[in-house]
Amino acid sequence: MKKVAFIGTGNIAAVHAEALSGIEAAALVAVADPVIDRAKGFADKWKAERIYASVDEVIAAGDIDVAHVLTPPATHKALAEQLMQAGIDVLVEKPLGVSVSETDALLAARAEKDVALRTNQNYIFNPAHLKLKKIIESGDIGKLRAATCRYVMPLRQLAGRQFGHWMFDTPLNLLLEQAVHPLSLLDDAMGPLKLEAVWAAPAKDYADGVSLTTEWIVTFSSPNGPAQLHLALGASFEDWHLDVIGDDGKAVADYLANTTTRHRAGAYLEVSENLRTGLGKGASMIGQSIGGAAKYMGAQVKLLGRSDPFYLSIKNSVEDFYDSLGGERHDLDGARGARLVALCEEMIAAARLKTARSAAPLKAKANTSDDQSDVIVLGGTGFIGAALTKKLVAEGKKVRVVARNAANLPAIFHDDKVRVVKGSIGDQDFLEGLLTKAPVVINLAHGGGGDSYDAIHRALVGGAQKVAEAALASQTKRLLHVSTIAALYLGDADEVVTSQTPVDSLREQRGDYARAKAEAELMLLKMASDQNLPVSIYRPGVVVGEGGPPFHSGVGFYNRDRVCLGWNDGRNPLPFVLVEDCADALYNAAFAVEADAIAGKSFNLVGDVRLSAREYTTELATALERPLEYRPQARWMQQGSEIMKWGIKRIGGRKVDFPSMRDLKSRGMEAQFNTSDEKQALNWAPVQDRQTFIARAITVQQS
Repeated sequence: MKKVAFIGTGNIAAVHAEALSGIEAAALVAVADPVIDRAKGFADKWKAERIYASVDEVIAAGDIDVAHVLTPPATHKALAEQLMQAGIDVLVEKPLGVSVSETDALLAARAEKDVALRTNQNYIFNPAHLKLKKIIESGDIGKLRAATCRYVMPLRQLAGRQFGHWMFDTPLNLLLEQAVHPLSLLDDAMGPLKLEAVWAAPAKDYADGVSLTTEWIVTFSSPNGPAQLHLALGASFEDWHLDVIGDDGKAVADYLANTTTRHRAGAYLEVSENLRTGLGKGASMIGQSIGGAAKYMGAQVKLLGRSDPFYLSIKNSVEDFYDSLGGERHDLDGARGARLVALCEEMIAAARLKTARSAAPLKAKANTSDDQSDVIVLGGTGFIGAALTKKLVAEGKKVRVVARNAANLPAIFHDDKVRVVKGSIGDQDFLEGLLTKAPVVINLAHGGGGDSYDAIHRALVGGAQKVAEAALASQTKRLLHVSTIAALYLGDADEVVTSQTPVDSLREQRGDYARAKAEAELMLLKMASDQNLPVSIYRPGVVVGEGGPPFHSGVGFYNRDRVCLGWNDGRNPLPFVLVEDCADALYNAAFAVEADAIAGKSFNLVGDVRLSAREYTTELATALERPLEYRPQARWMQQGSEIMKWGIKRIGGRKVDFPSMRDLKSRGMEAQFNTSDEKQALNWAPVQDRQTFIARAITVQQS
């Protein structure tokens, strides 16, 4: 029995743990993570006996056989090297390292200690790819001639403008994070690749200081013929295929549909052969698609194991790794992972792209820990935070901005009046020390999320409480807590919502996020009443503008960009607000009105131009020059769909609440807003002109 340790307990670790649980020859006995609370929760769920804060403690235990390195890429080399030096076999999440020099060092350490080293290039174990390899190895399509791979994919972090993600730090990082997937497939199908030619599209500016090259056409030679990769990241229409052509036929794997087809030369007349081939392909696709759907349903009701292609790719990869440890030791020298890192470096060099950060690091500023600021903005690097910081700087304020990640920030955060501090609102000691540095605190941070109401409550309500307690301890003069209109019930078209409207009285019938936001508000107002907490609450509506996502969930559900599935018929006015108007309101509340006039009160930040969902979609289609479509949904159909999903989950043994019609109604936001109180109390004047609003909220998206 192999004793296994996980180094890192982030999202991918849960998938590895589920895969490992089906392997009789291995057992997870230890986890290591500097965030001990996260490690404890993970260890409890997956029955790991020991919890460590570092890899040093794992090695010191002296009885670990195998380690999975599941940490951020920049840490892979140091951790894997340390583990191998201790004689421990290592499976590393991709990429193996962040440079050829790192992978060379890892290969040398592996050879020196004669241990196993593999990168988890899991997509070569994707079910569709395994079928493709079986066709190739059977000889059914003859000697290979060429291959083409198209990896045209959306990029969630790019769409969400999460530029603090590691992959956006350098052009190389983006390839190491994304291009290694299709490269691994070509490498596996055709053999080791040699770079021959590169075309890279001109870099595009996505934000201040963030310029990215997201489209490539790359040609390789290989032992089995030429291979070509078309890589396009951030695409709105996704396509991921690998076509392999031989002397006697071809095979095509579709990694999104999880299907594989084969086409061989036939013996009949062309018209008959075309008919036979078409019918055969159709029957194969129908069979695979029905089989995939059946497996999915079976997995949901727990008649079958989990069957989604991503999970199966991880499961198959982990199983193959352990089979190799116990039998024929193939692909355990780290060579494949090293080849892919080298190819990414060569692509960057051939395209003559800079390897430096895409955005300059924040400048070191004197007396960062000691000098006083006018305001502290918690969670201030996001959409609203950037606009607010810009407003504060324009008004001459010295600003401290607190964020979990300070990478690739817009130019405003490099201003001399701004200090960016890395930290978390979950750290009470950090907060109490920080909040003494300014009299005004604006809390835009949400504290994280979770996959259950308890986890979301701990993050949203617990995070808000920690900030409030730190504000009391630090004698903060004003605490502005930014909530959301989702805390209100907005499903009654006859109701007029004002600053006096309380949070939803039936919040237990709402979604986890809305419910927790409402609970956080109630907790803060109680602290204001009982402990004189100087808090006021601000609920932005549907916030739009430059730098924000155009496909807003407040308008509808965008499963794909082109089609918006509406929460209702899409004709009622929606409570939009421009991000700069939101920033103006928060600035005025912080500095332009008397503290006593707003203490203990709540305000709804909703603008005066209120397009319907249909109107917004039409204007956005014009701005983006795309055939966008708004599809209204009857509420009973939405409820029926939710009930069906609920039933499947319950049959599968999951404890989930019955779907709430109240929450569906509230998503449509049919209630009316009267913001006269906000305008008077905050001396606030949001944009009133429709064309000005459209220009700032929608037309700006075309750039």
